[in-house]
Amino acid sequence: MAYSTPKYQPDKDAGWGLIFRLNALWEKVDRRAEVGNYEGWEIVLDRIFSNLMYRGEAEVVDDGNGGIRDVQINDEDYKIFLKVKEKIMQVKSEMVRAKSERSFIKVQKAKFKHYQVLMFYDIWLRKFMQSRDLYLKETEHNPSKALFGR
Repeated sequence: MAYSTPKYQPDKDAGWGLIFRLNALWEKVDRRAEVGNYEGWEIVLDRIFSNLMYRGEAEVVDDGNGGIRDVQINDEDYKIFLKVKEKIMQVKSEMVRAKSERSFIKVQKAKFKHYQVLMFYDIWLRKFMQSRDLYLKETEHNPSKALFGR
């Protein structure tokens, strides 16, 4: 039996699954961004982030009686994510106010702010992936490393 030997090494890295999943999600990001589907763009960016946070540990906050009061992720990257999501909620609120006022100029300004925040989120995720060696390398002589990281 091939799998019984402790020296068995699979010929494919299990990290490839993550790479293929992320590539498929980035394709969806581009399609949604190109047509101005801001809600869809944001949701797919959220899915990318959730795929990248697999290493983060959850911290249990004890209630003092042996129970759980809360569960949190105290990772710095997660805090950045929460701040970006807060900015997105603020700009969406601006959009609702502008639409209720029926002000074309305010609606356009809110749309532009929404676009800017989503663009920041998009770029930050790409930089986040780069910091984890999961984004395309700029120069590499071995094409497999350029596509799939270290």
